[in-house]
Amino acid sequence: MSISNLIKGKKPKPLESFQLNKISKIFLLPIYHLIHKNIIFGYIHKRFIKNFKYKKFIFSLRDIKLPMSSYACFLFKTYEINDRVLVEKHITKKNKSIIIGGGIGFIGTIAYFLSKNKVLVFEINKEIINTLKENLIQNKVLFECIEMNLVLKHIEKKYYYPGDNFLGTSAYIKQDEKLPMNNILFSEVKNIEEYNTLIIDAEGAEEHYINNINTLKNIRYLIFEFHFNIFDNKKKNILFKILEDNNFYLEDKFLNSYYFKKK
Repeated sequence: MSISNLIKGKKPKPLESFQLNKISKIFLLPIYHLIHKNIIFGYIHKRFIKNFKYKKFIFSLRDIKLPMSSYACFLFKTYEINDRVLVEKHITKKNKSIIIGGGIGFIGTIAYFLSKNKVLVFEINKEIINTLKENLIQNKVLFECIEMNLVLKHIEKKYYYPGDNFLGTSAYIKQDEKLPMNNILFSEVKNIEEYNTLIIDAEGAEEHYINNINTLKNIRYLIFEFHFNIFDNKKKNILFKILEDNNFYLEDKFLNSYYFKKK
């Protein structure tokens, strides 16, 4: 598979054979480190550009915790490229989306404008809530934002670790700072049965949603990032088998993000 096709997100054929081989990694990893996480380009963006502009959308980056090198992803528009490619390819007017991990509002904004349907956004990181809402409002998104952790079954109260990078906010990756995480059960969310699409980028939380996907009878479309820094291929195979057992089948993938559709 060519590098140009990979960046554009073209579906490989056959889909199941898509794996970055050693030669691809030799070429792609230096490019990734050069343009996606680069302290020089990061400084240029933070110092002179400041906002993140993508197509007709503008996102404020005020009050976010992010290493200087990571700002380079906004300069080269590689921010959330794996999820963004799948959302842009597959979200249409048929989709009513729940966003797990609202972040700066980027994926929620794109999902809304592709579907023209209200998005339901969940975000647990209190430090980024104001920026998230500001961006959704600025980009004229019809949304509801819930500052809690959506759970599909009763679980004990958990904690999350915000760290010094909002992109790494997680309940799975322990860091120095630990904060309580407030849960809300899906049955307590008003009108949640109206949504048919689940988009997850929550640093390991994909495990919880896939393990309990049978509780969301209304969900027919699923886009999620699988975090190989948290789980291994064995866990991936287990979770994919659960999806298959619940009649979800892999339709597309890009890098470490996947699109499943219920048959």
